[in-house]
Formats: sequence, structure tokens, C-alpha cells
Amino acid sequence: MDGSTRTTNMEKRRQRILSAARTTLAREGVDGLTVRKLASEAGITVPTIYNLIGNKDDLLRRLLEELVARAEQALAEVEEDDPIEATARVVGSLATLFAQDEDFSRAALRAGQQLERSGNSSNDALRIWQRSAQVAKQICTDAAEAGLLKGECDPARIGERAYDSYRIAAIDWLDGVIDVAEFERNALIGFYLCLAADAVPRFRRALMSRIGEVDFDVDANPVKTRRGRTVRGTAT
Repeated sequence: MDGSTRTTNMEKRRQRILSAARTTLAREGVDGLTVRKLASEAGITVPTIYNLIGNKDDLLRRLLEELVARAEQALAEVEEDDPIEATARVVGSLATLFAQDEDFSRAALRAGQQLERSGNSSNDALRIWQRSAQVAKQICTDAAEAGLLKGECDPARIGERAYDSYRIAAIDWLDGVIDVAEFERNALIGFYLCLAADAVPRFRRALMSRIGEVDFDVDANPVKTRRGRTVRGTAT
């Protein structure tokens, strides 16, 4: 077997391990993911996992990196001059990312929390939030430069508070307190209210109108979660 074939086979086994790890992590959570159980799920020996990936923390880090890469790609694709629409795109991108595989997304973020607690984090968990905070500040700065804010407050500080609103909503979603649709709603309304606090009259009217639309859409369109619980509909 030549070197190229050996490398290809190793990568196939590595991807099989990571695929099984995603499934196990989503199904059983961080505590349920063990190297021995993963070896059984993937049909690969325990030493092979250690050789190709590493220990459990290494596995968690690889899975978290995957989610972070998806989030950074989604946020990088947000290009919108209007701050109201830019906010909707940012929050909507994260909501879509989470909704694509809620169980895995929650589990991967939980993995990041565990890595942080154990002191083995490479700050990957923080990168999602750091990038989100940068985008929030940029939206507020752009609004100020466009003359949409009165200038009574530093737009960067408004951005920090706006970021806090959807970080809190994301944590509530992560803890299972709210559905992903409510995450989108709460994050949007919180962000818009932060902008409205320093908005010039015409921009404030536009923000309050959008908030009313979000509330109306949510109240008028309840949806069912997989657990059968009625939650609010997706904001637009």
C-alpha cells in the first residue's frame, strides 16, 4: 500500500470516528460520549481512535471546531447596509445554524463549556460569541455613520448591549428554556430595542414597526417542537 492510499484510508477512518462522535454526542450528551463506546459505534478499535484523533477532550474539540467553522461561515456571509435587515440576517443565520441540527449544536456548545471548565479549551467556544459581538458592534457603528443614531451613546456600547441580548437568548436556547424560534424572536427584539434607545425619530419608528411585525408573526404562527410542545413561530 503506497503512502497516498494509506493517507486516504486514515482520513476515511477519521471521518467515520467523527461521524459516530456527532451522533453519540447529540444522542447522549457530553457525559455519554466515551472513547470505548465510540469505538463500538464506529467499528474501530480504541487504539485507532487515540492514534487518529486523541482522547475524549480532543474529540470534543474537533466537534466544537466544526460548529464554530459553520457559525463563522454563516456570519461572514452577512452583507447588508440597512441595520434592521443586517440584524435580521445575523440573528437568522445563527437560528438557521442551530435549527439544522439542534441536538448536535447544543451538544457541541456543551462540549465547549466542559473544555473551558477543565482548562483544556482552545477558546473555540468563545469564537462564536466573539465573532457575533464584532458583528453587533459593526451594525451599530454603521447605523451611527449613516446618521440613524443621535450620538448620545457610543455605538460600540450599544453594540455590546445588543450582543448581550442575543447571547442571553442563545443561552436560554442552549439550556432548553426556549425553542430556536423564540431564540430568534428574543434576540431580534432585544437588538432592535438597543438600537431604538439612541435612534433618530424616523429610524426609531422603523425599528418599532419591525418589532411589532416580529411580535405579530410569532403570536400568529405557533409551531410544534419535536417534543410536541407549542412554541412561538419563527420571526421574520
